Amino acid sequence: MKLVLDLLLKQENLTGKCASNVMLWRFTKVNNLKVCKVGLQKAASKYSTLVTMSASATVVDHVVLFKVKPETPADKTQAMLDGLRGLSVLDGVLQLTVAPALNLWPAQTSWAAGFTHALHGRYKDKASLDAYTISSAHVSVVENNVKPIIDGLLAVDWEASPSPPVEEDFGVLRIALLKLKEGLTEEDVTGILGTFNSYPSTFPSVVQVSAGPNFSPVRAQGFNYGYLAQFKSVKELEELTANPDHVALMESKVNPHVESFILVDALK
Repeated sequence: MKLVLDLLLKQENLTGKCASNVMLWRFTKVNNLKVCKVGLQKAASKYSTLVTMSASATVVDHVVLFKVKPETPADKTQAMLDGLRGLSVLDGVLQLTVAPALNLWPAQTSWAAGFTHALHGRYKDKASLDAYTISSAHVSVVENNVKPIIDGLLAVDWEASPSPPVEEDFGVLRIALLKLKEGLTEEDVTGILGTFNSYPSTFPSVVQVSAGPNFSPVRAQGFNYGYLAQFKSVKELEELTANPDHVALMESKVNPHVESFILVDALK
């Protein structure tokens, strides 16, 4: 559990503001370190939420894929990334990752369908996602740093019980958005989700998975299911991609039911 709290402190940017070997709450009387107490409280709140999550706990996963214009200056792209990452401090946000898409082998470019960057946010519930969406901080980043430099975006939201339930350290995300074929039975869909949820126990390279039906169709472009997997590093991602058991599982249990998909691998 200490790992989880350490990660949250890092997410709140406390490691660069407070001495790591001193109890943070002792600095509350020093003006330039008051932020440490505030950040610690936010991190502790998120830590408490994660620790109390059971194996059946439900969270909301929010994925946005961006197409940044090719002519965009690097500093403008970085400003978008920094602005979005800064939203991690908002109430109800359990985790927020914004990263460029990986392009390590030819298939990745094809799978990504032109999307260059990905955002994954995890929230306590739908109300927390709604509050995040309409917050002035989020609206400001979108209007000033995102919209001016993108050609398009796609967003999908789903409720899920991540397996395992508590987030661990990870370095790479695999995000897949699926458009399932019409006429599938409930058994077909349950089988697809069950296949995804079995990955951490079947493939040791996978840290955590989450999958579920999209409940926000407006910006989803017809994609009705979302899936994500976390990996420690690119090495583990490559191991899964090349694993013949993974390929066979996808070919037999998932692909026959999928009309189209977008897959983005992103480096945290």
